[in-house]
Amino acid sequence: MQSNLSYYFTLSDDSTLEYHFTFDGERYVLERENSNPPPWSELHFQQCPHCPYKGAQGPKYCPVAQQLSLVVKDVDHLVSYQRVNIKVVTSQRTIIQETSVQEAVGSLLGLIFASSGCPHTEFLLPMARFHLPLASAEETLWRACGSFLLAQFFRKESGETPEMLDDVLRRYENLETINRAMARRLKSQVSTDSCLNAIVLLDNYAKHFPYYLEKSIHRLKPLYVAYLMN
Repeated sequence: MQSNLSYYFTLSDDSTLEYHFTFDGERYVLERENSNPPPWSELHFQQCPHCPYKGAQGPKYCPVAQQLSLVVKDVDHLVSYQRVNIKVVTSQRTIIQETSVQEAVGSLLGLIFASSGCPHTEFLLPMARFHLPLASAEETLWRACGSFLLAQFFRKESGETPEMLDDVLRRYENLETINRAMARRLKSQVSTDSCLNAIVLLDNYAKHFPYYLEKSIHRLKPLYVAYLMN
């Protein structure tokens, strides 16, 4: 079973950009690929230092960069602070909001990164499946923690040792490495800051996730009073 999701950007001149994505219905891996990817998306170009594909192993193209290349050329003429109307359509609902280009592109790239098939981003597949466009830091924290705890339930059910929270923090450190590598790939390929700033937004969240976790998670505790009652 396949699932579909569409992003629509309406720009200040009333022109539109459309992105239609198809996902594998079981794991929610992005199926749409660029049939003619640019050279900068090849695996060994500015390859992440922790990439699991070494030597002749692995695909010809970096999974993240190949999917990212579908967007970069389209938005390269846009400036990050420009306003844009964004519409996200799924089979369940339609979300419409006005925001900046960098926020809109950041939301789109977050979905692409999570569902690209990169081994280091696969732990984000549950969040891609329940994608929340333009989510706040607090919303993302709640979704990330909920995803982690459900993963531990499934690990225990399968007889595996539950992960510690440090394992999650390590995964987010891996995301930082990917974000930096993607920025290096793009710097010589783009003429505006729209994609680069969008990646910076994603990187800021990955970098500050431990802080959000430590400082913000207890602000959610009052919501769970019913679960804490004897």
